Amino acid sequence: MHTITHETQTIEFELLRKPRLKNTYIQVTSDGVLVKTNKTTSLKEVKAFVSKKSAWIVKHLEKQQAKKIDREIVTGSYIYYLGKRCYVELQVDTRLKKCKLAFRDSKFIINTHPNVTQEELVWHINMFYKENAIEKIEPMVELWSSKMGLTPTFVGYRKAKTRWGSCSSRDRISFNYYLMKLPLELVEYVVVHELAHIEHKNHSARFWALVEKYLADYKQKQEKIREFEILF
Repeated sequence: MHTITHETQTIEFELLRKPRLKNTYIQVTSDGVLVKTNKTTSLKEVKAFVSKKSAWIVKHLEKQQAKKIDREIVTGSYIYYLGKRCYVELQVDTRLKKCKLAFRDSKFIINTHPNVTQEELVWHINMFYKENAIEKIEPMVELWSSKMGLTPTFVGYRKAKTRWGSCSSRDRISFNYYLMKLPLELVEYVVVHELAHIEHKNHSARFWALVEKYLADYKQKQEKIREFEILF
């Protein structure tokens, strides 16, 4: 493990050397900072490069720390909903046997029994996302289906690790209910994107032309989604 100092903060990083690499790369994850470089770059050069990128590294380390905090649902943690970090408050009631979740004034209030587990809390949050996804996305699908003249044979909602949505060869569309973490304007883009796949099953130039026909700023929306994905 190696270190450099940024202002008053010490940055630790692991160094991995690979002969085929032409340049030096920095990767920030929940496990820390990993620097990849070739065998000819000296440690002094590596440290100089890390020092140059130190402000960027600190920023992303802070984001990773925020993600760690948000993973545990406790009073004082935050959950994303419609693009905003919303405060969580757990209210323990010994008379309760099940959790009850309410969303009021941009705050998640969960009334729960004393022995609640993280799995149970996550389940209730997921059901909140799913119910709201159905409520908010269904009208979008109807609106944009009418505008685009493209109608899915089925619309479903499920949790997915890597995709916001998908469209099958039979025009069955599935939306990730974690879309409710995003602002509605970005959810709208995913709806248009998946509907466009009814006509074009790949990401060809014709597909993107169809998306752009209805959402001229789709590239900006894609970039905003990527920015949110870093936070999640």
